[in-house]
Amino acid sequence: MLSAGLPTLEAMQVMRRQTGVSPATEPRPDVIAEYFAVRRVGNDADDAVRVARAWQPDVVVSESSDHVGPYVAEALSVPFFRHTYGPERSEAVRIAMAAAVDRASRDRGVVLPAVTAWIDAYPSFLEDAATQRPGQRISMRPEPHRRHPSAADEVVDLPEAADGRRRVLVTMGTVFTDQHLLDRVIASIRATDLAADLVVTAVNGVGAVIEPGSAVTVLNVPFRALTELLDAVDVVVTVGGAGTVLGALTLGVPMVVMPQGADHEVNAARAVAAGSALVERDPVAIGPVLRRLLQDDRMALSARWTAARIGDLPPVTDALARLEALSTDLAGGAVRAG
Repeated sequence: MLSAGLPTLEAMQVMRRQTGVSPATEPRPDVIAEYFAVRRVGNDADDAVRVARAWQPDVVVSESSDHVGPYVAEALSVPFFRHTYGPERSEAVRIAMAAAVDRASRDRGVVLPAVTAWIDAYPSFLEDAATQRPGQRISMRPEPHRRHPSAADEVVDLPEAADGRRRVLVTMGTVFTDQHLLDRVIASIRATDLAADLVVTAVNGVGAVIEPGSAVTVLNVPFRALTELLDAVDVVVTVGGAGTVLGALTLGVPMVVMPQGADHEVNAARAVAAGSALVERDPVAIGPVLRRLLQDDRMALSARWTAARIGDLPPVTDALARLEALSTDLAGGAVRAG
């Protein structure tokens, strides 16, 4: 991996210090557009082009919200692709983003390349029917993050769930890891007296308080590959990050989504449309919603049906072969194979 520019969290913190807002805390269309299409470009594009020139890539593939990649593709005169990262944003965000992209590119005197094709890392059948993306589409089957066999860290060893008890993954992701928020969610679940075992992702110094004698047990686990956790639970309680939501959809695990910002609302909306999630924005009301989900098997069945459709999509190797073929055609056969 070649590094260029600031890490995402650091860049958002810089923006918040300078302007008082960032997409993490104020996910308004103008704030989102300013961050991705203007500030990230101004801070990172030149550095990214410099690093890319030394490596000489044959193609550039950017995720849907990245606006540095097009500058790299233009500078190196190579084909430009995008991959989806969650569902399409709202019309208001798209309009604000297009205006910001146009302003930034004019200020830099750059004509940005068109998208050759979109790689559907987020399955197109989960998108809103009105979604339109320019360029060709390349389907692929997404998979949640798995630990590489050579990784030195230990696999999370979850104890077997007792008969009659349900296991619930509670995760605030890596950005919205607020202790007060987590405390209210856990308290709401405990108040229901559910026979449930909570697996809580404890990152950034935030973790659930363990209360001996409670009907609801808690196991705090460090950051781990998502598959290790999703494979062992019945339900996910999440703020709605793209990776967690898509991972749960892929493995057929129903969700209670509590949007907090960023892209959470649109991720939640598409999961609800797929029949795989319930939404509750009030952390103190999460417990009753979780109980309702656990007592209704229809959502679990719907989640498994969605996972089966995702499982029928082409493997990533097919998508890579298609990308290589398109790139080779555009480059006149000059793209390096493999």
